[in-house]
Amino acid sequence: MLEKIISKYALKEILEHDKDSLAIADKSQKILWSNKNFKKNSGTDRIKGKSVSNLFNYSEIEFLLPKIKSSTSITIPGSEIKLLVTPLKADKKLDGYLIKLEENNHVEVKNIPQQDLEHIKKFQQEFHEIFSLLVKEKSHTKIKDEILNKAVNSSKSILGLLILIDENRFSFEYYAGSNINNEEETNRGVKDNLNYIQRWLSVNKRALRIENNKANIGFHLTETLSCKYLIVLPCFLEDLLIGSVILGRKNRPYTDQEAIILERLATLLAFAITSIKTRSLNAALESRLVQAQKLETIGKLSSGMAHDFNNLLSSIFGSLNLLKKRVPQSENVIRLIDNIENCSIRARDLTRGLLSFGKPSPQRKELIKPNLLLSEMIKVIAQTFPKKVALSQDIKENLHDVLGNPTEVYQVLLNLCVNARDAMDEKGGILTLKAYNLNVNKKNIIEYPLLNKGNYVCFTVKDNGSGIDEENLQKIFDPYFSTKSKETGSGLGLYVAYGIIKSHNGHIEVTSKPHEGTQFDVYLPSYEPAKIEKTIASEKLILIADDEIMLRDLLAELLETNGFTVIKVISGTEALKVLTEEIKVDLIILDYNMPEMNGLDCVTEIRKFNKEVPIILSSGSLGLNGHDINMKKTGINSFVNKPYEFDIMLATIQELI
Repeated sequence: MLEKIISKYALKEILEHDKDSLAIADKSQKILWSNKNFKKNSGTDRIKGKSVSNLFNYSEIEFLLPKIKSSTSITIPGSEIKLLVTPLKADKKLDGYLIKLEENNHVEVKNIPQQDLEHIKKFQQEFHEIFSLLVKEKSHTKIKDEILNKAVNSSKSILGLLILIDENRFSFEYYAGSNINNEEETNRGVKDNLNYIQRWLSVNKRALRIENNKANIGFHLTETLSCKYLIVLPCFLEDLLIGSVILGRKNRPYTDQEAIILERLATLLAFAITSIKTRSLNAALESRLVQAQKLETIGKLSSGMAHDFNNLLSSIFGSLNLLKKRVPQSENVIRLIDNIENCSIRARDLTRGLLSFGKPSPQRKELIKPNLLLSEMIKVIAQTFPKKVALSQDIKENLHDVLGNPTEVYQVLLNLCVNARDAMDEKGGILTLKAYNLNVNKKNIIEYPLLNKGNYVCFTVKDNGSGIDEENLQKIFDPYFSTKSKETGSGLGLYVAYGIIKSHNGHIEVTSKPHEGTQFDVYLPSYEPAKIEKTIASEKLILIADDEIMLRDLLAELLETNGFTVIKVISGTEALKVLTEEIKVDLIILDYNMPEMNGLDCVTEIRKFNKEVPIILSSGSLGLNGHDINMKKTGINSFVNKPYEFDIMLATIQELI
């Protein structure tokens, strides 16, 4: 229960180190937790588990607490102790109480003017109300604005400025009521004074109060911000300065008491910003993983259907190949055979095209020179895109080579550019195209959680068009989803792009804000040459293991007509029996999908007693290809997709034997 309340309403470390005496009670009014000051000022260490009424010997408090709707001060009769009690509620449901123990006879309080005491009381109430804000609000922008507004209004300041630091870059956000005539010029003036002030804050770790006096640190800042009195509040998280809050007013300086409570607001602000950013990162990562799993499922379903379909096509191709050699060479017969073959080729290509939506399998991969590919694409963009779409380029020289299908990579990048153009079609805008080399290592892998360590080429396509709202962003890679009209978009472009990038072992990400624009980042692994081992054999006895009997027999007949001797089996288990009977086989062709033992498992068993025999693995699932398999590690010498192109199969066999 305690951990639930702590995680919902505050960070335990903030309460533990707070200068006030604080405790948390559950909704039955039993103390769950208290900090050191609370134990010290309550006069006992045995607090946990006690009821609030027993702890302070005040039975009526048991009836008072349930009636409290907001932060309320309760005086303990017969003592100088006051309790400031704040109910902890989320969605109108009571979880417990935050209790602050106060003493009326603090030395600091005696000489504080009544006006300051009122301000302090208001500060304290604001401080406790922020706990509820941290539970309900998921946007760090709204929390920043709310806390900055509370700090300004509670302290009766006329200026509020939040400065966030991210890798030595500064961002400035002003309280809405701040009277700043020229923000750009003011920001420059503030930045000129920040370096020394930041060093002071990092060393002293407390608020800096500034007056318009040359003897004061940062006095030039009072002139820049047109305030006689300023207070600079550091935002620390684990000793890291992530920002600062500057408040200003003209009538009076900030007191010690105000500084203490404002520092707490700044600490809460630092926690809120970091916490919500972490939540947002986790949510975005979870969304990407769900999207990847969804598309992977579609790809697997498509691959399963294609396996059977491609086996049928392989049988058709094999039959046609043999038919051409056996039937009379009359014109009519040849024309009919050619028609069947052409239709079969179209069916094969259609299968590959449909499967490319889920996980394309490039048949021929070659070295891609990204600089040349982008140069050609930029020429097309310059000639065909409207003049109101300006092209901004940041293409680094000497981009790494990429192994893949250049046509498909070109298709993906051009499609992203076309989408960006369409998003800016009405008013025009700037299309930004970037490309650079990226090394993902243990130092920066947290920034790229979905990438493996290694070298990549990153392509970025960015526009400043209409953007995509959060709801549609989650579905952007879904098949048939499109934000365009039916006349201009099929909803398949980004789905296909996702599949192509995955088939190249890459990754694609999208970020977007409505009315600000969209950015796509494509990561493709760079090519690193690997040594290829070749096995040479001199005999011509081939073992074929395939549970598709018609396809297996056709392949066997084709090989026999070309001078090979063939042994045929229907499973990996039978293939192992043949090989253990001391029959010298010079090449093995294994189907990937077989009952009892699949092709890869069979290869593993074969390599335990024969590491030399060449093995060809075949598959009718286009979701699987030779680039998905570490052939050297698994012991496979070559990979052939179904439906077989028999000339390619024969050439592969001749190369290995």
